[in-house]
Amino acid sequence: MDTGHFTRLSGDECGHLLRGHSVGRVSWASSKGLQVLPVSYVSSAGLIYFRTNPDTVMGELSGPVAVAFEVDDIDVSTATGWSVLVQGIARTHDDSSSDLRIPDAWAPGDRTLTVVITPSACTGRAVSAAHPRS
Repeated sequence: MDTGHFTRLSGDECGHLLRGHSVGRVSWASSKGLQVLPVSYVSSAGLIYFRTNPDTVMGELSGPVAVAFEVDDIDVSTATGWSVLVQGIARTHDDSSSDLRIPDAWAPGDRTLTVVITPSACTGRAVSAAHPRS
């Protein structure tokens, strides 16, 4: 019988998972209370980049602002998954000379503010429920 697992991921594993995905959630204590909002992002050279509308609550991320950023993947049918949590500082990134290909946001509207998160900590977990083998 499979006993399942709950495993801490290494920094390299966390980085690999961050680079392999393009949608995550950024959270911070905004002027309107706690926020947790999805963003389309890219991870490059250990930094996380995304674009947003500077005239929304996310415009506060022009920073510097303490943030948490999470990416995860869950497979309900197999009861397995993982989660990576980055803590760091968000601020404006001048991308005028950058080759970064930041994914387009799913939501419509102008996204003229590029935000970069500089991590101060990165942790991850992988989990699998116990299942009998067939």
